[in-house]
Amino acid sequence: APPGTRASWVRRPPPPPPPREEDPRTHTHETPSALPRAEPPPRPSAAHRPTPPSSQRMRGIAVGFHRLPKRLLRQRLSASASSGNAACSRPRWLGKAQLPRVWKRTLQTRPDGAMEEQIMKSHAEHKARGQRQMAWWLYGCCGMVFGMVALGGVTRLTGSGLSMVDWKPSGILPPMNRAGWEAEFDKYKSYPEYQKHNDELTLEEFKWIWYMEWGHRMAGRWTGIVFTGPLIFFGMRGMIERKLAPRLLGLLLLGGSQGLIGWWMVKSGLDDSQRWGNEGRVSPYRLATHLTMAFVLYTGLFNTALGLHTTSKLALLSPAARAEMQSTLSRIPASFRRVALGVAHLVGLTAFSGAFVAGNHAGMVYDEFPTMGGKLIPDDLVNPFLEPAWRNFFEHDTMVQWNHRVLAMTTFASICGLHISSRYLRIPLPRPALIASNALLGMSFIQVGLGISTLLLHVPVPIASAHQMGSLTLLTLSMWFVHTLRPIAMPALVRGRAPLAAVALALAATEMHHTEEKDESILELD
Repeated sequence: APPGTRASWVRRPPPPPPPREEDPRTHTHETPSALPRAEPPPRPSAAHRPTPPSSQRMRGIAVGFHRLPKRLLRQRLSASASSGNAACSRPRWLGKAQLPRVWKRTLQTRPDGAMEEQIMKSHAEHKARGQRQMAWWLYGCCGMVFGMVALGGVTRLTGSGLSMVDWKPSGILPPMNRAGWEAEFDKYKSYPEYQKHNDELTLEEFKWIWYMEWGHRMAGRWTGIVFTGPLIFFGMRGMIERKLAPRLLGLLLLGGSQGLIGWWMVKSGLDDSQRWGNEGRVSPYRLATHLTMAFVLYTGLFNTALGLHTTSKLALLSPAARAEMQSTLSRIPASFRRVALGVAHLVGLTAFSGAFVAGNHAGMVYDEFPTMGGKLIPDDLVNPFLEPAWRNFFEHDTMVQWNHRVLAMTTFASICGLHISSRYLRIPLPRPALIASNALLGMSFIQVGLGISTLLLHVPVPIASAHQMGSLTLLTLSMWFVHTLRPIAMPALVRGRAPLAAVALALAATEMHHTEEKDESILELD
């Protein structure tokens, strides 16, 4: 803009308002400051202040907790617990949890007589919401572990597990050009896996098996991120109970160790002195360890998610509905629960024996069913050259396949017997248990059919992979069935494990007897 002028884009201040004309009819010569003012009555001191009824005082004190910062609230909880209050001495650690905001809204709108009931109800809803969120998070982690097991089975069946000859905890990116792929292929050629079995492998075929192993490893890392991130979030929010924290930390360590176990397994196939069998496979012991630990991780995640989900549902049930469900479950014989638990363990043992079938390539020994070499017990069941003799159960191909067959048919017969006994003995199973029982029976038929097809068709990759996934599905249904038979534990509010609500009420009752020492904000009544 030219000197001495203002730019058009500079905001100018608004013009002053015009002077207000006074009405001569209401004009007075006295200024507003000279008018007399009504002085407010003096506020009585704390000692002479009238004492409201106890119900109103508890209501005002409980509402006052929401006006305190979290740090001050923790100090008051700790101080009340250390002063000898029996109601606050045990759950003092839960002062770090966030109080539900619905308390303030509920207490300000409800009558004073229903204060305790509303506090308990709002706390139950708040806790059930957090448990439901953690349950769905763990269900998602179960799905990722399930996909990891499926991808690992395809990687093993296609011989892709030894295509990556090095391992880094942070992972690596795929080669971006042909020179990078050729360098990676040259590293693969220097190991016995290529020199003895894949010497006709082309670069394009190598890319496919390399991507299979790389995808399996990266899926494991993403599973760890999906588990660790929400775990930190729920921990910072104070939503993880003390009894649940060690289990979640154990699952975190178990999942992290799977990467080390997987590399320990792959390393046995890269070293020529540690390779097993004429076809040069990885150690069956290490492969079984890797697969079994994946099943254990999945079992821990699924059981924890089931427990949280069931607890969140029970917390919102009415006392009548909870009593009715408890009455139904109490009529189930304890022996039936023990048999169901034994069947679930038998399913896991059969899956463990299948890991040794995969590690020894025992599925290719006899491609017939139900006989093996025309006999139920083959002639070469025991290898006399294996010392000690117990090694036949884990290293001899014929013995490994025969063990898996026997365990599989025993498991199938046990599931059928469990289902039939629940019908003919007229055991009063609840609706979720009936659904789980029917699903378990149907999946057992499918799993037996997949296993027989895998043998007769000489281990095709799609059917063999589906058979491995069927074992994990069968284990899932057996755990679900066992979970539906468990008796209902007493809800947290009845057992006295609703510490936030109990602490709020106990502190309110304590504050009534020590009004002269409390903060003005706590004693303020709405």
